[in-house]
Amino acid sequence: MRRRDKEESKPPPRPKQLRGEDLEEKVLGVVLSELDRVGHEKLAFEQVAARAGVNKVTLYRHWPTKLELIRAAVLRVADETPSQPDTGTLRGDLLEQFRVLRAQARDPSRRAVFRLLFDARPGDPIGELVHELRREKDAQVMHIHERAIERGELRPDTDPRLIHGLLFGSVLCLEMLRWGDEESAPLEAIIDLVLSGAQPPAKAGQRRPARDTHAR
Repeated sequence: MRRRDKEESKPPPRPKQLRGEDLEEKVLGVVLSELDRVGHEKLAFEQVAARAGVNKVTLYRHWPTKLELIRAAVLRVADETPSQPDTGTLRGDLLEQFRVLRAQARDPSRRAVFRLLFDARPGDPIGELVHELRREKDAQVMHIHERAIERGELRPDTDPRLIHGLLFGSVLCLEMLRWGDEESAPLEAIIDLVLSGAQPPAKAGQRRPARDTHAR
């Protein structure tokens, strides 16, 4: 047999087996994509395994239930948003934080995670999961508002949870409700509008610092 014939008769090389972080990144990326494509109710281990190119047994070994699989994927998205940025100003911190959130809401795979907040029903384990994770994330970001109160950027009686809720809801809804190429409101305008109702009154003869209207 000629050398060329021998080479052609050899079986194709086996694909490299994914392990550790590579396995997690590949699988969770597929889970997020599947959540966007079929939703959490129709998410299936078989389809995730097939698209990720791994054995279904491998999935069960790392994530024994669908709830744990979705939890890991949702946590990955939550960890992408900075919880405690420290730019020196509240406005700068909020811009850094909500720029990431807005980008996530525009990404089809990440957007699926936010849809879980809207689709959740009482008693639904997935709904309870995403709301529990959101409460944990909200608790982490309260520090930037408390720091702003100490710096005098916000009134002492300001409710940080209300400010965060207004910003989170506004940014998320404006992005989720966008249609086609319709441009959403500038992030700076949303933050300035919400903060304007919580800032202490300027002292006589004191002007508020100028804002960079070109930042995006």
